[in-house]
This record gives sequence, C-alpha cells and structure tokens, in this order.
Amino acid sequence: MSTAVLNVKIDEALKEKLRHYAEVHNENLSIATEKLLLIAFSAVEEAGVSAEDIDSQHTEESVIEALTPKEIKALRRLLKKKK
Repeated sequence: MSTAVLNVKIDEALKEKLRHYAEVHNENLSIATEKLLLIAFSAVEEAGVSAEDIDSQHTEESVIEALTPKEIKALRRLLKKKK
C-alpha cells in the first residue's frame, strides 16, 4: 500500500479529540486519523449513502418564470435612466 500526505485544516477542539483518541489507543496521529476515516467511509457505505446524498443540501432551485411584456418595458426604462 502506498501512502500519501494529507494536509487539512480542522477545528482545534477536533484535533485535540483526535489526539486523545490516538493516545488512548496507543497510536500516532496519522494511524488514528486513517483508522477513523476508514471507519467513517465504511459506515457511509453500510448506510447506503451515495456521494449525491452527501453533496445535496436538499434545496430546490426556484424557476424564474419569464417576464411579462410590462415588466420588460419597466426594466428597459430603468436601464435607460442609468445611462
């Protein structure tokens, strides 16, 4: 297995939790981080969560209906005033 370096910025409190976890389990920070990430990914797979579910914030985009001729005319007047 090849290894790669991962530099991340996390909250200081979370880093302390990770450091404590590593200490309790007699592991270094790198091993503990890798172990917890693997556990997290396994849990996601078991739960049947897809990448789409994770990225989605369950928001819907509102569709803007076409402007009426009256609204277009009003916009043109406003734009002309700005020139």
